[in-house]
Amino acid sequence: MTNDLNSLVQHHPRDFSEQRYVYPVISRRARGVSIGVNLSPTGLCNFRCVYCQVDGKLRQSGKAMRDMMPEFSEDMAKVCCRDAKDTDRSVEIDLVVLEDELRRTLALALSGELFQWGSFSKTPPPMRRVNDIAFSGNGEPTLSPHFPDAVRIVVKVRNELNASGVKPVAITNATRFQKPEVAEALDQITANGGEIWVKLDAGTRPYYEQIDRSRVPFQTIIDNIACAAKRSPIVIQTLFLKMHDELIAEEELCAYMVQLQTILRQDGQIKLLQFYTIARATAEPWVAPLADLELDALANRVRNETGLPVETFYGG
Repeated sequence: MTNDLNSLVQHHPRDFSEQRYVYPVISRRARGVSIGVNLSPTGLCNFRCVYCQVDGKLRQSGKAMRDMMPEFSEDMAKVCCRDAKDTDRSVEIDLVVLEDELRRTLALALSGELFQWGSFSKTPPPMRRVNDIAFSGNGEPTLSPHFPDAVRIVVKVRNELNASGVKPVAITNATRFQKPEVAEALDQITANGGEIWVKLDAGTRPYYEQIDRSRVPFQTIIDNIACAAKRSPIVIQTLFLKMHDELIAEEELCAYMVQLQTILRQDGQIKLLQFYTIARATAEPWVAPLADLELDALANRVRNETGLPVETFYGG
């Protein structure tokens, strides 16, 4: 990877041209331009991953919101909106502004004009393609009460700009798939040629609680992933890292593979595994990226033992 490209894929700012919700990035996993839709401008997330690579100030804002509540309720977003101190970036989403920003950003990317802007001018030709419109941002997108409406806006704008080849993508931790409104929105994404990219970092509850640090039960996530995989093919994203200089334990890796095989036995469809490691500054100083060969070894092991396709994305 060239130095220019390395800098591009490691830097994912959420504030493009002073926009509030929509931002383009050059993405390793998209192999081109991914247009992000940020429904969590305050950093609202029900995970507190040790490797979180969101801006530190937003991590602290999101942590403060979580600490206000003993557990996550259905009124969480409303509570956070009321209590958020950063009113310019509250969790209330102006859908009119979001639609305008998306239309402008997608048009810039499709026309190629985006690649005349700042660091985007350094994008190599093979990556000057628009791959997707991704719900990602600074937290968990399905926590937003606006997620279903935002999905409809993405599909509408994409169709209006004749960009049927640009996939809608939800990058999600699968904690809320059991909610009917979320399930319906995810179905709309896949019905329009999109994909669900689901985080799964662990094979057991203790390791999940150690790495993702969430109050959501691990079994809820496993059940939700299995259910989603029955509805349509999913992509599973897993971040591997060292904690206190230790690689993932053999027992944990085996348990992770058992979870994958269980999903397959239940008629789940796993389209792809994306293995990646740390690429930017993290929430905790005692985590570190894997070396390329270490990540490759894990990918080969899982590929051979599960029969699933695996792609790797290195840290530097």
